[in-house]
Amino acid sequence: MIDAIPAVLLWAVTLWRARSAFRRPQRLSLWLAFAALAVAMTVRPGAIASAVDEHLHVTNLTFLIKHICGTVAAASVLTFVADMAESKAGIRVSRLHKAVPVVAVVLLAACFFATPQPHEAEDLLADYADHATILAYGVVWTSYLSAALLSATLLCFRWGRRPDSGLVGRGLLLIGTGTAVGLVYALHRVAVLFIDYLGNSPRGENVNHALSTDLLFLALLLIVLGSTLPAAPRVLARIRAHWQLVSLYPLWRALTDAVPETRLDTPPSRAADAANPLRTHDRLYRRTIEIRDSILTLADHAPAELRGRSYDHATSLGFIGAHADITTEACWLAVAREERLRGAATGSGEPMPPASGGRDLATEIRALITLSTAYRSRATQDFLRAHLEETPA
Repeated sequence: MIDAIPAVLLWAVTLWRARSAFRRPQRLSLWLAFAALAVAMTVRPGAIASAVDEHLHVTNLTFLIKHICGTVAAASVLTFVADMAESKAGIRVSRLHKAVPVVAVVLLAACFFATPQPHEAEDLLADYADHATILAYGVVWTSYLSAALLSATLLCFRWGRRPDSGLVGRGLLLIGTGTAVGLVYALHRVAVLFIDYLGNSPRGENVNHALSTDLLFLALLLIVLGSTLPAAPRVLARIRAHWQLVSLYPLWRALTDAVPETRLDTPPSRAADAANPLRTHDRLYRRTIEIRDSILTLADHAPAELRGRSYDHATSLGFIGAHADITTEACWLAVAREERLRGAATGSGEPMPPASGGRDLATEIRALITLSTAYRSRATQDFLRAHLEETPA
């Protein structure tokens, strides 16, 4: 179960970044790193690894898949950091970091298929440590991993400490910390490999596995956090916009059901609307317009007498100032909606400025959320109920 957490997290990040990665090629290397890590962590659990090996009829093939994915991920992170350093800070980086991983992958495959493997291993490097080819396999993998992570760490800290780097710089520092932890992980694997090859392990196998797992998970977490940090303001803005969109749904649906011509599209259910993450800002902008258009239309069903009674009701409950104005508007809106749904003719309602509103979209949204809360309040529902009892159907 614990092994599933990083896999799910990595797949979530991979899917989230997929669209922007293919639209902006400079982000493709980082997306490839997460995709490779997601594949590696997916086949990491023993049950899944055994099933994949059995299906493909190659013993321990998932170990090769994991290590190749690890190599690709390390190379991709290094490429991402190197490209960023070159574009932002003018630091020139050797192009060898693009050729060396290809050689490393070829050597890994050659060593793997040159080793007789009669049984499934719990840990390929430990269980077959007495084979020279597996020793070479481990040396190639950990050497490249260590070199790539060391280079990435140095670049991250070199550029991330620049005073003008902002959130990108802080993200690079987190990535650099993650690659440093990954470097410790790689060195630990090297130490375990050589100790097992000599046939003398001072720590138990379970302890070594647990330590490796903890280091790997910590490195992945820091890299994910560091790569996500620069996008945090946009993510938070999108979450806030989605919350506002969901908050306005009850008022929007209630008013536009009475004035359907103000709606551009067929209204979704509340659950479908809340579950839709697409075009959040566009939908929110459209929703505010449709609510205001509906209010203008319903104002024709709100004569001065109704507005006066609404205000008296609000003040009788102790509301004053802006709160009284908003409650008043909510009360006459509720009655006007019912009158329109009944098919009543328009009254002598006069255009009135909104009780609340904003000069820009942000303040307008806040005002409408406040109106939505007042519309669903007990004060408004009591006023509507009293009106319906007094007015024959």
